[in-house]
Amino acid sequence: MDITFYDTVEEMLDDLSKAMQEADKRVKPWQAQIKKGDYFRQETEYGFDVYGQVLHGYREKRLRNYRFCYCFSPACPEGERGDVHTSVITEVITKEEFEQKKKKLRGG
Repeated sequence: MDITFYDTVEEMLDDLSKAMQEADKRVKPWQAQIKKGDYFRQETEYGFDVYGQVLHGYREKRLRNYRFCYCFSPACPEGERGDVHTSVITEVITKEEFEQKKKKLRGG
């Protein structure tokens, strides 16, 4: 994980805007089609996968590639809600696959 320090809030927001634009450039057509109710797997750089369910998307143009999701992983087996950028989604999976992984992560 990298940590960046900024001298001003404006500098931080400018950097965030640039990072969002770069992430948007990496979105593949199939990733842009991910919608509410879809399930997915995300590979991470930490050696484990995250499994998620899309709860909703955003209407704002600048947030068009973000999805609000409910995700599970070995790092968070009880799950957590948050935004996921579609460019990091590795594949769409079935509800059954998602439920199996969630159950396994929870020790079931």
